[in-house]
Amino acid sequence: MSLFSERHADRWGDRTAIVDGGERLSYADLDDRITTAAGRLATLGIDEGNSVALVSRNRIEVLVSMLAVWRVGGVFAPVSHRLTPATVSRPMEQIDPDLVLFESAQRDLVRQFDARSFEEFEHVTPADFSAVERADADTQLLVHTEDGERVVELSKRAVEWNCRTATAGWGLGRNDCTIALLPLSRPDCLLGFALPLLAVGGRVVLRRAFDPDDAVTAIEERGVTCLVAAPTEFRELADAGFEGSAPALDWLAARGRVPPEVREGLPIPPVHVYGRAETGVNVLRETPGSGAVAYPFPNCGVRIEGEGSGDLLVRGPTTATGYLDGEAFEEWVSMGDVFRHESSARPDATDSRGFVPVGDGDDDASETGGQRVHPRAVETVLESHPDVREVGIVEAVAETGGTAPKAVVVGDVPPGALREFAEERLEPHEVPRAIEPAASLPRRPSGELDRAALRERFMTWE
Repeated sequence: MSLFSERHADRWGDRTAIVDGGERLSYADLDDRITTAAGRLATLGIDEGNSVALVSRNRIEVLVSMLAVWRVGGVFAPVSHRLTPATVSRPMEQIDPDLVLFESAQRDLVRQFDARSFEEFEHVTPADFSAVERADADTQLLVHTEDGERVVELSKRAVEWNCRTATAGWGLGRNDCTIALLPLSRPDCLLGFALPLLAVGGRVVLRRAFDPDDAVTAIEERGVTCLVAAPTEFRELADAGFEGSAPALDWLAARGRVPPEVREGLPIPPVHVYGRAETGVNVLRETPGSGAVAYPFPNCGVRIEGEGSGDLLVRGPTTATGYLDGEAFEEWVSMGDVFRHESSARPDATDSRGFVPVGDGDDDASETGGQRVHPRAVETVLESHPDVREVGIVEAVAETGGTAPKAVVVGDVPPGALREFAEERLEPHEVPRAIEPAASLPRRPSGELDRAALRERFMTWE
């Protein structure tokens, strides 16, 4: 596998690489654009080790610029156009780029920087240059966290192995096609499907902004086979009539928990994927029919810190070097989520490779009899019952006068049967002392369970 497209142009010259609205680029066209852009970068003094920041919506120029920067040996740093003029300075100050490129629509975001628009960049006369093959350990990509507070440093090896892990884990090939519904500045979009497909001769469809009706049409007309989105985008796609409109679709990768009513409005079940820039964007994923049990992608070493439930740690070639502020990562990198082994949540589990999500840290955890109860862990187990649609866990008074978990359940299962189901799969202190049926659970606009509203409506202390 190679991310240097001159080899791709020889191999897949006339094949479509990128579609941006009405513009189509073959691999040969893409190589020509990259060569020209690399020559312009050379004219501006960008060479090995220099960094180029880019602020733009999803456009061909983003991918061309990235590959051109790499061809001259530079470091590419996509910066989210969703930041504000106040917050964009956080990643920019850390990156300290040698060059800033931007699309004209983002001019207000970059006024404080010495930046060139795409139009200005196109008027630069290309210079002769020699392609640079950097060492595996050299920094190649800088991506910032969603709030812009920290910048993650990825080596050339980590970028390439993120692509290899994605192609192996999803079974991607040159006949596959993705649509970028999330910004390419997000590593889960760039490294999730877009760059891996360009590495194996596939197709990438771009959209400047997310419009659900336009996306549904494009997914069908372009023969999209895989895409990644957050619960909010999946909800809007379902509302736009996405169900049954994508015959070529093989994978829907969800970066978050998709509510049951949204899942029913999608053509195929979305698969929850876990990972982030620090660990590699593809670390764990569910498989159809596995419930909430997630399994590691190829090349990812995964373990839980401590016994029982604990922080998920990742080791492998996809992990980042560290944060740009100087914090280097050790061999095992935290994913920031709490998991437990599959065998501790399913009595019928014969394979301990699976992991069950418990929660994002301990903010929602409570104590029963001196032992911690993670709501997400209990909800995951109860939602694996075939007659349960969704579950929310709140606190209630235990017989001893302390607190105990209470389950608010949407579904068609007798409380006694569900309690027996829970007793077979949960620790005694995790089994709900009360089970209350409900027509629905409160959710945020993103589709995530609104735990504050859940507690307000269903928590009881009598």
